Amino acid sequence: MNLHDSPRTRLILQSAVPNMFYRLAAPNMLAVIIISIVTFSEAWYIGKVNTVALAGLAIVFPFQTLMGMMGNGGMGNGTASALSRTIGKNDFKRAQSVIWHSALINFLLSLIYLISLGIFSRSIFDLFGASEEVTSQAVLFSRIFFGLAPFIWLYFWMKSVFRGLGAIQILARLDIVASVIQLVLSGALTLGWGFFPSLGLLGPAIAAVVCQGFAGVVMLGWFISGKFEMSLKIVSLDFDVARDILKVGGMGVLLASNIALTIMLTTRFVADFGTEAIAGYGVCGRLEQMFIPLAFGVGGVLVVIVGTNFGATQYERARKSARFGALIIALVSTLIGVILALFPSLWIDLFTKELGAFAIGSVYLRIVGPVFGLFAGGQTLSFASYGTGSMIIPVLGGMYRVFITTIFGLSVAYFSLDISFLFSGVSIGMIGWAIILSLNMVSKGWNPEKTID
Repeated sequence: MNLHDSPRTRLILQSAVPNMFYRLAAPNMLAVIIISIVTFSEAWYIGKVNTVALAGLAIVFPFQTLMGMMGNGGMGNGTASALSRTIGKNDFKRAQSVIWHSALINFLLSLIYLISLGIFSRSIFDLFGASEEVTSQAVLFSRIFFGLAPFIWLYFWMKSVFRGLGAIQILARLDIVASVIQLVLSGALTLGWGFFPSLGLLGPAIAAVVCQGFAGVVMLGWFISGKFEMSLKIVSLDFDVARDILKVGGMGVLLASNIALTIMLTTRFVADFGTEAIAGYGVCGRLEQMFIPLAFGVGGVLVVIVGTNFGATQYERARKSARFGALIIALVSTLIGVILALFPSLWIDLFTKELGAFAIGSVYLRIVGPVFGLFAGGQTLSFASYGTGSMIIPVLGGMYRVFITTIFGLSVAYFSLDISFLFSGVSIGMIGWAIILSLNMVSKGWNPEKTID
């Protein structure tokens, strides 16, 4: 079977770059905006409950982010990259094998989250040093959300397969429907709308598992029904195929871990300033992390665009597409960041009226907001790098951010410095991250044709 005959593949390999982005990135961006609204709404709903619940959500949010970035970002992009590069090479048999091996890998990862955060979450959350009341709220959320992690990982896996096949428009429509339902169900279960019970912090956890799990089942049914050029087929274990997925996905997991660790460390250092400080940083840290799905709106598409073009040895087209997408995201994110730096109440007042929380959040936005564009643009390039199969430099960039956050955080704790010094470290980390990812574009990983003798 000639995989290049697919209209989806021809669009990626032959269409003009702006047209390709309009056809692929526009629907994906709409889906991501809806998903971001869901992320925003969870904190908004919980903010209506009380500050303790909001602080509990802030404690668990880095782990939510980590799982999402590992499932959608790390291993998801590893799967999409391996599958798209195989399609670019027009290798049907290997493409079938990539799909099966990725299913096994995703299932094993889901079990890790089920055990570590579904069962032993209290031992982990105690390390944050928050009050018992706040920690108990975080544990309550985790026992549902992470205790049923395999359902969410099914959703992650099917999304990566759909992306790898280039079926981005179909995926976008499914994402939008699932997210809209989750948005409504989360509010209903959190605040007790209509005949629904008021479950507080359990509401968003139940809504996420139900809606994402159901969407995963729907996509699996669609896939095995023969709607695409290939379907799910059990094959013998091939360590070369598994290595291809894990080589990229494993590095992506390290990158996701670095990003989540940056949030966790910042949250831990902020915790020394009290519950209101955790709540104030939590709502702004959630804003920061919303730029990751925004970048993924374009970057997730770039994984497939770059991977397919790399497989077909169209390297310059891949680089041009990555630069184009990163510039769009950087400009949009800069505009948002500058507006909120000037008017922090536009964001913070949506979640809390506590003066202490507002004070911390506004300091964060004034210092970090203006560089959101650099963070998001760099994040877009990091997603695009998955398609090249080379993730070493992006991972080093993530390690740099962890290092900077640690140094500034320890300095604040040891010398009893103002929290603004910690947030300055967050800003410096974002600036360095963008520089590293920009320089990566001239590395061997992005320019394989220059290494050919």
